[in-house]
Amino acid sequence: MSRVAEHAGAAPAPPPLRRNRDFLLLWSGSAVAIIGSTASTVAYPLLVLAVTGSPSAAGLVGFVVLLPALVFQLPAGILVDSWNRKRVMMWCDGLRAVGAASVVLALLLGELRLAHVMVVGFVEGTLTVLNGLASTAAVPNVVHPSQLSAALAGNEARGRAATMIGTPLGGILFGVGRAVPFVLETFAYLVSLATLLGIRKDFQTARPGERAGAGPAGAAAGESRRTTGRAH
Repeated sequence: MSRVAEHAGAAPAPPPLRRNRDFLLLWSGSAVAIIGSTASTVAYPLLVLAVTGSPSAAGLVGFVVLLPALVFQLPAGILVDSWNRKRVMMWCDGLRAVGAASVVLALLLGELRLAHVMVVGFVEGTLTVLNGLASTAAVPNVVHPSQLSAALAGNEARGRAATMIGTPLGGILFGVGRAVPFVLETFAYLVSLATLLGIRKDFQTARPGERAGAGPAGAAAGESRRTTGRAH
């Protein structure tokens, strides 16, 4: 009798991740955004080289686009753990879409300037750091604790696969047209924003006594910095 009662009172098993609507929306939206972001990271130096004919300017833009990932990981993690993560991700997607669209518009008007590309690239790089940390920190709020390891592993695999797709895609699309990679990027961020709007769960479950910056985003940022340090 006690066994029957114990079985009846047991919590039901969570649905598999492939049936977790909110996780799938978060996972797929981020995948599309990473593809668009990676494609533009490749395309920015190519664009500057094509417009200015200067390899030095192209190299400088490539450095500026990647700089935020090197210097902002830790402070961004602290901020993400203090702010509403879903709003952070939505603002990041919206602003990145505006930045990419501004490059497309400047190209169409024939008014693209090196300073414009550098500012947009740096801002997009910074927003990408914030978005990535917020996305990682949101995972524990959309999956069951027993599935967290599998979900994070899925995120890691998604990031690597999306980067592998986006890297050659940026060069291929640039060969089709100078504005094409940035059209894709704009579309990718809008898709990611739409998936975030469809997620019902909150990304910001507070933990009692948790210090600012001590949450999952801060931990992820610290681990990223340590990994980078070991790599060098």
